[in-house]
Amino acid sequence: MDFRLPNLGEGIESATVTAVLVKAGDAVKPGQNVVAVETDKAAVEVPVETAGTVGQVHVKPGDKVPVGGLVLTLAGAD
Repeated sequence: MDFRLPNLGEGIESATVTAVLVKAGDAVKPGQNVVAVETDKAAVEVPVETAGTVGQVHVKPGDKVPVGGLVLTLAGAD
């Protein structure tokens, strides 16, 4: 399952990754923060919505990711 950057608020079209909080092979659970991002309005940590194992991380600190952009691929997601 692909985890994409969710809508972060009205008028926000992209965010810059400031930290990746998980790595490939990590098990994640719903509500767990997986990436920290900064927009022109705020710095936030973004939680994943489903449980699974991180298969691949598609972003790194400094990357600018559009809303809906691919962040992680989860293997064995519910």
